[in-house]
Amino acid sequence: MPATKDEIFDRYLHAVKFWLPKAQQQDILAELAEDLHSQIEEREAALGHPLGEDDLVAILKKRGSPMRVASGYLPEQRLINPAMLPIYRLVLKIVLVWVLAPLFAILCVSALFASAHPGRALVAALFEAWRAGFMTMGIVTTIFVLLDRYHISGIDQWDPRKLPRVPVTPETAPRWSNLAGFIFGIIGVLFWFSLMWQRTEFSIPDGPRIILGPVWKYVYWLLPGLTMIGALSDLLGALRPSMTRVRSWVHVGVDACTVVLVGVGLKVDNWVTLSDANFSAGDLAKAASWVNLGLQITLISMALVAVGDAIVEIRRLRRAKPAQSAPILTTL
Repeated sequence: MPATKDEIFDRYLHAVKFWLPKAQQQDILAELAEDLHSQIEEREAALGHPLGEDDLVAILKKRGSPMRVASGYLPEQRLINPAMLPIYRLVLKIVLVWVLAPLFAILCVSALFASAHPGRALVAALFEAWRAGFMTMGIVTTIFVLLDRYHISGIDQWDPRKLPRVPVTPETAPRWSNLAGFIFGIIGVLFWFSLMWQRTEFSIPDGPRIILGPVWKYVYWLLPGLTMIGALSDLLGALRPSMTRVRSWVHVGVDACTVVLVGVGLKVDNWVTLSDANFSAGDLAKAASWVNLGLQITLISMALVAVGDAIVEIRRLRRAKPAQSAPILTTL
């Protein structure tokens, strides 16, 4: 037996009731029923006759499914207060990108050399990295949920008079940052020359000799040369902050050269060879392949860092373009 119009109406209200909290069911259903009755009466007045079953079904479909209608009467559900989302994202970025990612990158590279089964150790390290990242996201999210639920003070307690000053030249990098880049660049160049000066091989105590391949005579000058150019551009930025665009262009050029250098270097098969009378040729060749793989991973990391730095510098250049003249607002 087909349902009548009254049964269809009652079924609709009952379906909505299922998705509502018990404490609010009666009030919400009364409000919804009154609203629907008003729509039915207006429709009947417009047509000049009582609604048929199809007309009632059309009105209910237009109103929406029971779940959607019920959700409209409920308060917005969220885990974290929208006002806390910026600092939540910042904390996640710091923990995941700047703490966990470098740590597990080191562990993954170490697994390639320290384990008797490098492939198995690498998979285990990647699994631990995924699990640590997942747990970290859960812990940080839980902390912010608790801060929101228990209304920890601090977000809404602020004083406009204590906000930071607006910099006169917001696109000019701080001098101390450029100076630090220059100092670390010089230190890196000095360390490189002290480590590689007239070096053709490395001797490991109780281990094989690492013999550098012919490619190192090119890398020996190119790598510190690019580092020195970047350091001098940082010094220019520290001494002449107004020349930020020049510094940025120099960094983009250095990053481009680094990517090209990495691309060429990845085509080199033997960066090093190993020699030791106590090991078989097969063991030495296998160990040398892992060392070369580690150097290739290092090159790829250098390219990724260079690409990231170039993106930052290009964005800085785009923001630093002279602004078009805008109308001046005056206070009457």
